[in-house]
Amino acid sequence: MNRWFHPQFETELTAAAVYYEEQRAGLGAEFLDATEQAIETVMSAPHRWPARIGGVRRHLVERFPYLVRYRVAPTGETVQFLSLLHGARHPDTGRERE
Repeated sequence: MNRWFHPQFETELTAAAVYYEEQRAGLGAEFLDATEQAIETVMSAPHRWPARIGGVRRHLVERFPYLVRYRVAPTGETVQFLSLLHGARHPDTGRERE
């Protein structure tokens, strides 16, 4: 299965990692590792989490209050990673990417 990332996904990932690194040395790298693990978990079984409006699914990043929002393309061959959303943000944030 292929993976595709919305261009803003990387921006959100970088901004969060920089924030955590400013809080404590090494925490940004821990966040990146946890997010990569979340992505790999999604890739191993993308249909495991329930589809919501527009077929968008969510998976929590372990240890950090972030959600990886994604959907499986209609062909079933690609997982589209749409946004990386802090849990305290309004759930509609990034919805225009759907």
